[in-house]
Amino acid sequence: MKLTKLLTSILACTAISAFAAGAATATPKKVGPVSYYGALHTSGNKIVGAKNNQQAMLRGISLFWSDATGDPYYNSTVISWVVDNFKIDVFRYAMGVEYYDSNGGTSNKVDVSTSYKANPTGQLSTIDRMVQAAIENDVYIIIDWHSHRAHLEKDLAKEFFKTVSEKYKDVPNVIYEIYNEPVNNNGGDWGTIKSYANTICPVIRANTQNLIIVGTPNWSQHPEQGARDPVNSTNIAYVLHFYASSHSKGSYGGNVSSALNAGYPVFISEWGTTNADGDGEPNSSATNEWTSFMDQNNIPNCNWSLRQQTSHVDKKSEKSAIFAGDKPLITAADLDKATLTSSGNIIKSYLTKNGRVWTDSLIKGKSGSCSFKAATAKQTDGKISGVLKSGCSYTSSNENVATVSGSDIILKDYGFAILTGNDGSQSVVTVQEVAGQTIQNLENILCQYPSSCVTDTKTSRTLDFDGDGIKDYPLSMEDKTNQGSKFTLTALDPTIVSVSKSKCTNGNCSNTQMNQQVWMLHFHSYGKARVVASAPAITGYRAMQDTFEITYQKGLYNFSDKFKDQTIALGGKTTTGFQDKLLGNAVTYTYNGKESTPYLTKSGDAFVGGNQNAIVVVTAHIDESDNYQETNRSATIIIGDATNAVNLAEWAEYTNPISIKPVNKIVNSLKASVQGSTLQFTTKHTGLVKVDVYDALGVNVMQQSDIYAAGNHSIDLNSLSNGSYTLVIRQGSQKSSIRWTNK
Repeated sequence: MKLTKLLTSILACTAISAFAAGAATATPKKVGPVSYYGALHTSGNKIVGAKNNQQAMLRGISLFWSDATGDPYYNSTVISWVVDNFKIDVFRYAMGVEYYDSNGGTSNKVDVSTSYKANPTGQLSTIDRMVQAAIENDVYIIIDWHSHRAHLEKDLAKEFFKTVSEKYKDVPNVIYEIYNEPVNNNGGDWGTIKSYANTICPVIRANTQNLIIVGTPNWSQHPEQGARDPVNSTNIAYVLHFYASSHSKGSYGGNVSSALNAGYPVFISEWGTTNADGDGEPNSSATNEWTSFMDQNNIPNCNWSLRQQTSHVDKKSEKSAIFAGDKPLITAADLDKATLTSSGNIIKSYLTKNGRVWTDSLIKGKSGSCSFKAATAKQTDGKISGVLKSGCSYTSSNENVATVSGSDIILKDYGFAILTGNDGSQSVVTVQEVAGQTIQNLENILCQYPSSCVTDTKTSRTLDFDGDGIKDYPLSMEDKTNQGSKFTLTALDPTIVSVSKSKCTNGNCSNTQMNQQVWMLHFHSYGKARVVASAPAITGYRAMQDTFEITYQKGLYNFSDKFKDQTIALGGKTTTGFQDKLLGNAVTYTYNGKESTPYLTKSGDAFVGGNQNAIVVVTAHIDESDNYQETNRSATIIIGDATNAVNLAEWAEYTNPISIKPVNKIVNSLKASVQGSTLQFTTKHTGLVKVDVYDALGVNVMQQSDIYAAGNHSIDLNSLSNGSYTLVIRQGSQKSSIRWTNK
């Protein structure tokens, strides 16, 4: 590879952001099937729980494609609501990869903002939130590669399932669906599917034994073909999909029976009451035949789909949707008021009549004179009285949720706790979450001079809205929370940010705010401040006692967009984005860290190249001022041919200043090498191992540290973009350094 090409790759390289920490720290807040069964495995033609070896019969719902139509339902409030109101055991994450085309072609692309191919970081972040929701609700989640052409996306799928199976290797809630619906006329015959599965399954099995379900030919209608010629892996179930108006139980049920009779389990991960295109009126009698068949054979299943009937994006209708209307339903209040479609009524009836009380299963066999019927209360109830048995004492498995004081159960937070009596008997107390209250526009806020502000949900600005000469941030004209309770606001750091009602007089006030009294934050100095919002509880909502962090920072100097990496000819001129002053403050420059360079000459707001091939990192510096932060910005300028740069050593020393010797051999007792895109290392002793990865410009793009036992270990480097890297592995005084190119 030529150096010029390598430099272009390096300069464009950014590290992929890591998963959010949500799922990693989540704990169950309810008692559900996962607490009872644990991770799911297979035993003959049954899907069983690893905790008790009991056959797992799960019923649930598939979310719609993770696109603009389906995305609103990919949130924890919706999952919690449907668990409580539809009694689901499992939900399916239908991740759009690149194309919708149900014939396995490329005629219809998933929007780039929501497809995995175009936005992997966004999908991985949403998956993490949904795994967290599954954990907190104690139900299963199917992570579904929702594609009709997965065998043509093998490398992308391999990378994805390697990432998620490693991340969730210890999460019993997760099920992996590696191919949604293969299409025969697009090459998706069983031989191709099996070959694909034999590539993907080992990637998952390297991290976890959790259940894998595999799509089958002709839009997942032939699980018997998988049973006849099985995938070479453990804990595999084969998939059937049906839509009752298009696929009768009489025509397709035999395919399921054949697979079961051959000794292999089946998972019906998608089924509908309507036609196969998701539209048409539900066929209730055909649906009843199928649901009876699934129940009689203990076949886990998910109905399609959790969305409103008419898309708010393209206005298309699907009568297989559970909710009527054309607006997304993303709050508990909206869901409580929702109207169900005809299909939705059928599905709710099927799921709720089969709903189970999992608390009873959790403590099965632990009854006694001190046990009592499972108790449920709301977060706002404070205590439960009249259920504890006289003469018994109790200990709580989770004192953050519930404790015992005298004859009362004291409620601390939502979740569940097992109370164990002094006779060894057990009872479950579940505390249901009650929604909190909010105040319009009041969130954690970061504002920078002169006016930009960012919150978790929007961008806005500070201006002098009330005409007193200082910047303000408007909140609400109301004295009540959005839920209707009267609030008070208290500024804990009023020398930085104060809060009060002021008359809104600026031309940027909204029409409703103009010349009205509006609650505002007032910015007096730079720093971090706290504002406490208090409001009493009202029906359906708990009391508000929330502290918000308000940060007001000095601004950042904005350089011209012409200040950028570029290549110029010998004697050529750069763009004119390299100012000598910004906002009246002097800009100074260094060149590969030095005060001057023979390879560039300043000419107004540009640079002129010399007559030698060279690479120069030009760094602009501006000192801190009253309202702006100290700022540094760099651009790499290549003069002529980078491959023959006369200052290559100078540039390399400046951009990669770490003092390491690039070797690929053992350094003392710490052995390390890179195989493909996997770092492999061997430790002689248990201890902390630190791994740092530097790109060719000397930027640390990846850090990892953990306690490793003596033995062989590996770390996946797949998230790094193509380019040249230096890896430094340290344990105590031992160090190994490796030069590696990710191609």
